[in-house]
Amino acid sequence: MNTLNTINNTFLVDFNQTNSTINNQSKSAQSDFTAALKMALDHISQTQIQAHNQAQAFEQGKPNITLNEVMVNMQKSSVSLQFGIQVRNKLVAAYQEVMNMNV
Repeated sequence: MNTLNTINNTFLVDFNQTNSTINNQSKSAQSDFTAALKMALDHISQTQIQAHNQAQAFEQGKPNITLNEVMVNMQKSSVSLQFGIQVRNKLVAAYQEVMNMNV
């Protein structure tokens, strides 16, 4: 009987350690995803700010800023925003699909 209790305790300790490891990995994956998403959104925002500032500098007639540089940066900012919107749409669609699954 004592051996059975030892086996049960060992099993419970192993199960708890495995469960703890899985939870830590899950939290790590969530924080990695969150960090990557935040970094991508910050990059989109920074691209838009730079394009806006460059456009203002061109309008004010500051030297060494050409119209084609301004237009290229405005297009880059627009494309990055559209890409961000499409990623958001895909994430929302995936979330809705997961929520509609029957368990």
